[in-house]
Amino acid sequence: MKNGLYSIFDKSNIIEITKDSPYYPVEWQKLSGAPEILYGVGNLELLKTRKFCIVGSRRSLASTLKLTAQIAVELSQEFTLVTGTADGGDSAVLEGALKGRGKVISVLAGGFSAVPKGQMALLEQVAKKGLVISAHAYETTVRNFSYDYRNKLLARLSEGVLVVSAGETSGALITAKYAEKIGIPLFALPYAPHTPSGEGCNALLKKGAKLVEDANDIFQAFGIEKKDKKQSVVLNADEEKILRIIRENENAHIMVLAEKTGMPAFKLKILCTSLEMKGLIASLGGNRYAGV
Repeated sequence: MKNGLYSIFDKSNIIEITKDSPYYPVEWQKLSGAPEILYGVGNLELLKTRKFCIVGSRRSLASTLKLTAQIAVELSQEFTLVTGTADGGDSAVLEGALKGRGKVISVLAGGFSAVPKGQMALLEQVAKKGLVISAHAYETTVRNFSYDYRNKLLARLSEGVLVVSAGETSGALITAKYAEKIGIPLFALPYAPHTPSGEGCNALLKKGAKLVEDANDIFQAFGIEKKDKKQSVVLNADEEKILRIIRENENAHIMVLAEKTGMPAFKLKILCTSLEMKGLIASLGGNRYAGV
């Protein structure tokens, strides 16, 4: 509760994920310095999926932000996207993923009490549809070294890292450094010479990072056939009714569905599972569902 207003990031909503939890990232199990406890708000199932990291500078060109958001929309069809919390490149990733399938994880540099105020509205949307996590206890403040540690976790959580913008000393290059160190595929957008927000990206390309012009370049690198159009999905009458209600009611609880459809909870759970498998809804935990 802040200033009398409810926040999804209030301490009572934070879920603790210990190393023996099935949700604790397998990518971190053998990582030196990995957090003993992970804290999260949102869809923990995303921690079990294939993950790809996209990072960028706060100072990014408008054209870069537009391209980044589009790449995020498309990549979210196959990967859960992982990024930070800053405005600029990170925000474009979050916004694009939310417009896609909503499969996105935002990693805080400090505890949940230190969620950036300027990003609060966007991160609340991420928590409702995707996941926000922290490696720190609730009251932990953000310090200079916090970003280095967070960026190490970003890289190690992912199958690949795309840098969409970076000056010569951008924090995005820290994530790239860790990706290089552990042999994770590294990608970068190309820039015209002497573009300040692209100098870091061009330097990465010179060192061997894979050049990316659109999402298909990444799909090809992972042997994934790009889906230009959604495959038609056949739904029965009950599935269509449930899907419509879920899309009309954000974070629809199973009891809301029962009230509006007259169906018993056990039948609704079966139908919701079917809709999840068809990629039309996502479980938010606690018997809550959202459209994707």
